[in-house]
Amino acid sequence: MTNLHTMEQCPSPIALFNNKLQLVTASKAWHSLLSEIEESPRNNYISFFQNKISEYSNQLLLNNSKNIHFEGEVSFVKTDTNELYIHYLIQPSEENFIVYLKDISAEKENQQNRILLAQASKIAQIGSWIFNAKNDTLKWSNITKQIFEVPTDFAPSIEKTLNFCKNEIQVDTLISNLNKSLEIGTSFDAELQIITQKENEKWIHFCAEPTLKNGRVHKVYATIKDITQKKNIALELALKEKQVKSSKRALLENKQAFKSIFNSTFQFTGFLNLKGRLIDINEPALNFGGLQTEDVINKYLWDTYWWKSAPKEQKKLKHHFKKASKGEFARYEAKILNKEQKIIYVDFSIKPVFDEKNKVSFLIAEGRVIQEMVEARKKLKESEKLHRTLLEHSPTGLVLNDALSGAFLDMNNSFKKSTGYTAEELLRMNHLDVIPKADKNKELRALKEVLNNGLYGPYEGHYVNKNNELVPSLITRVLITNSAGQKLIWSVIQDITHIKEKEEELLEVINVASEQNNRLLNFAHIVSHNLRSHASNFSMLIELLGIEDDVFKKVEIIEMLNSASKNMLDTIANLNEIIAINTNLNIKTEQVNLKNEVDEAFTNISELIKSTFTEVENNVPETVSVNVVKAYLESILLNIFTNAIKYKAPKRYPKIVINCERVKGYTVLSVTDNGLGIDLDKHGHKLFGMYKTFHGNKDARGIGLFITKNQIDAMKGKIEAESEIDKGTTFKIYFNENY
Repeated sequence: MTNLHTMEQCPSPIALFNNKLQLVTASKAWHSLLSEIEESPRNNYISFFQNKISEYSNQLLLNNSKNIHFEGEVSFVKTDTNELYIHYLIQPSEENFIVYLKDISAEKENQQNRILLAQASKIAQIGSWIFNAKNDTLKWSNITKQIFEVPTDFAPSIEKTLNFCKNEIQVDTLISNLNKSLEIGTSFDAELQIITQKENEKWIHFCAEPTLKNGRVHKVYATIKDITQKKNIALELALKEKQVKSSKRALLENKQAFKSIFNSTFQFTGFLNLKGRLIDINEPALNFGGLQTEDVINKYLWDTYWWKSAPKEQKKLKHHFKKASKGEFARYEAKILNKEQKIIYVDFSIKPVFDEKNKVSFLIAEGRVIQEMVEARKKLKESEKLHRTLLEHSPTGLVLNDALSGAFLDMNNSFKKSTGYTAEELLRMNHLDVIPKADKNKELRALKEVLNNGLYGPYEGHYVNKNNELVPSLITRVLITNSAGQKLIWSVIQDITHIKEKEEELLEVINVASEQNNRLLNFAHIVSHNLRSHASNFSMLIELLGIEDDVFKKVEIIEMLNSASKNMLDTIANLNEIIAINTNLNIKTEQVNLKNEVDEAFTNISELIKSTFTEVENNVPETVSVNVVKAYLESILLNIFTNAIKYKAPKRYPKIVINCERVKGYTVLSVTDNGLGIDLDKHGHKLFGMYKTFHGNKDARGIGLFITKNQIDAMKGKIEAESEIDKGTTFKIYFNENY
C-alpha cells in the first residue's frame, strides 16, 4: 500500500488518484508547481488529469496489462499570463494511479527562442559564422553563404575567408581581431569590405563573441550582415550633402567625418561626376602626385597631372570611363606620373554608383600602386624569354612531358629537327609514340626510376623519327612538379647519331687494319713458303748439275732449271698482282651499267660458251649501276664465269644464271651454276685462299678466287658462296653502294 505521508514529503511533483479518479494526496512540490495556474474552466488541471487517467484505465483494460505507463505534455496559463509547460507520466499502483510531473517551461522557451532567432536571422538576413578553436573548423550558415555568393556545398575555412577580403587592410583587420579573440577572449565588431566569389564588392558587418571552456577559448560565434547598400547609401548621401549648401554647418561636419575616413585609406580614391570631372579626391592621391586639391578639382580626370605621361593612357582612361558611366565596372592596369615625374603602374578601377532608379549617379575611381608587382612580372617575362631563347637555340634536345600520360607539352627546335616532327604533330603524341618497340621496356624502367628518385641518366636510348629511322640518343630525365601539383618530366636529349657514325667508321678502320695485318701476315707466309720452295728446288738442281758427269742428264737438269725458273716467274707475277691490288690506294672508279658489263663478259668468252654448250641467263635489270674499278669488275666476272664452265658436271651441260638485288647498302650480284659444287664443310674455310684447289684439275692454279676476293675487298665489298656437291654453286658478290 502506498505510504501517503512519504508521498506528501516527496521533493518531486507527485500525486495519487484512486480508481474513482479522486485526488487522494499530493506532494508539496505538486501543489507548489500547480499553484501558479490561473483558475478557470478551461485551465482546470484536476479535470485534465482525471480525463487522462480514465483514458489510461481504458487502455489497461484493452491491453490486459498493468506494466505499461502513460505520458505526455500539457500547458496551462499561469496567473502572470505566461505558459506553464508540464511533462506528465501516469503509472498504476495496486488499485490507484500515481501521476508524476516535470516542469519543462524553460526547455520550451529555449526551443521557441531558437525558432524565433532563426526566423529573425532569416528576416534580417543575418548570417552566422562559428569557428571551433579545438579542431580548427569553420561553419557558415546558408545566409552567410548567400552574402559571400558561394554555393551551398562550399566548405569554408579561415584562409578562404581571408581570400574574400578586398585588400590587405581588410585582411590585417580581421586577422588582428580574430587573434585577440582567440588569445585573450575579447569580442570584436568590425566592418569589412569583401569581393564575393562572383566578383561583387560588398561591405559586411562582422560581430564576434568568443566562448570559454576550461578557461580557454572554445568557440568564436559571429554574426555577419550585408551592409553594402547601407555603405553605398552613406557615400551617396555624403556626396549629395556636399553638393547641397542649405546647411553649411551640417555640410562641414559631414565633410570632416567623411574626409577623415576618405583620407586614411591606403588606396587613391576620387569621385567623378557623369562628365568625368573630379568632385573630390583623397590625400594619398594628392600626395602621390605632389598636388593640391585646387589643382585637380572640377577638372576632367584625364586632363590632370597623373595622366600626362602619354596620350595613349589618356585615351585608355576615356574608354574605361565611358564603360563605367554606362553602368559597367571597369578595371585595368594604368600608368600614371608620381611627383618625381616617374611613370608608376597602378591597379585602377572605376565603379559606377546607382541611385534608387538604378541610374548611374556618380563614379568612384580607385587606384593601388602595383609597381613592384609589375617590375617582378617584367623580370619574370624577361627570364622566361631568356630561358625560351636558350631552350630554342640549344643544340641539345629539351622536351617536357606529362609524367603520368606521357603527353608532349613543350619541346625545342633541336628535338623537332632530330625527330623530323613539327610542334603541332608532337603535341598530339605521347612519349612512347617516338620510342622503338625494342626499347619500350627499357624506357618504362627508366620512367619508373625517374618517378621514384626524381632523376635518371644519362643513359643511351633511341627515338624513332618521322621517317621511321632510329635516332641514337644520350638521355637524362628529371622529375619536377608545377604550381598546380602536376608532375612533369624534363628530358635532356643529345642526338649522338654523328658520334655513333664516327664509332662505326673507327670500328671499320680498325677492322680493315686488322684484316690488312692478317693479309700481310698471310702474304708474308705465302711469299716465304713459295720462294723458299723455289730456292730449295734451284739449290738442289744446281748441286746435281755440279756433280753429274753424264751430258744427257745435265741437259735434263738444265731443262728442269728452266721449268723451275718459269714457275718462279709465274709465282712472282701472281704475288705482284696481289701486291698491286692491296697497295693501290688511288685506283680510279667509275659508274658502270651492271647488266652491260655482264653481257660484255659473256661476249669475251663466247667461244668457250659455244664449245661447251653453256646456257646463260642474265636477269640483271637494265637500270642497275655500280661504282667500281672497271678492270677489277671485268676480272671478277671472267674468273667466276670461266670457273662455272671449267668445273661443270660431267653429265649435264653448264648453265649460268645471273640475278641482282639490293640488301642494306649493297647491290648484290648472284652467279649460280649447276656444276660440280664444293664441299663447304670441308673446304669452306680455305675457299678464297691462295693456291687452294678442290677438284684435282691439272690446269688449276688456285689463284683465281684469291685474286677475286682481294679485288672485291679493295672496293669495300664482300663475296660469299653457297654450294652443294653435284648440284652447283652460287657466288654472291656485294658491291658497296657508298664506295
